[in-house]
Amino acid sequence: MTEYVEGELLFRFSRSVMVCKYDDTKFYRSTMLRVEGTKAVDFLTLRPTASAISSSTGDVMLIEVKDLTGHESRNRQRLLSGRLVAEVAQKVRDTLSGLFAAQRWDIPELRPFTRALFQNQRPPRIQVILFLEERKSASQLFPYKRRLADQIQLLNNKLRPFRAEGKIYNSRTLPSSYGWKVYRDASQSIS
Repeated sequence: MTEYVEGELLFRFSRSVMVCKYDDTKFYRSTMLRVEGTKAVDFLTLRPTASAISSSTGDVMLIEVKDLTGHESRNRQRLLSGRLVAEVAQKVRDTLSGLFAAQRWDIPELRPFTRALFQNQRPPRIQVILFLEERKSASQLFPYKRRLADQIQLLNNKLRPFRAEGKIYNSRTLPSSYGWKVYRDASQSIS
C-alpha cells in the first residue's frame, strides 16, 4: 500500500495501482516549472486492466484534489461559473505536456506513465478525476445532483481534445474498483 497526504486528506493506493505524486516530482519542479504558468495535477495512477499484459498497459488516471471542506460558500461561485473545471482542464493539459517532455528526456520516475500514454500500440483509457471533498451539508448550497451533472458535462467538454473522460468523486462516492481510498484524517497513516 502506498500513502500520500494531500492537505488534511490521506490517500491510500493499493499495491496493484502504480502511483506518482506528479506535482512533487523532481522533473516537474526542476524542469516543467521553467515554463511560466505551468500547472500540474496532484496524482498520476496507472491501473492495470483485466486485459493488461504488461505494467505499461492499463488505465491512466490524472487526479486533481480539491478539499473545499469548510470553504464551500467561498467556492460556490467558482464551482457554478465553471472556473474550477477550467482550472482542472488546464492542469490536465499541462500535465500531459509535461509527460510528453518526460518521455523525450526519458525520466525513469515517469517512464511507466509515458510508456502507457505514448508507446502503446493501443492508447490507454485516460480518466481525469476531480476529487472534490465537501461537507455532507454542502449539498444544501445548490441542488447537488444537478450541479454535479453540470460540472461533469463541462469537464468532459473541456477534456474532449484529449479523448479523456472526466469524473467527479469525493470520499463517499469513490468507487472501490479504482484501488484507492481517501480518509479525512491524515493522522490515520500507518507509514
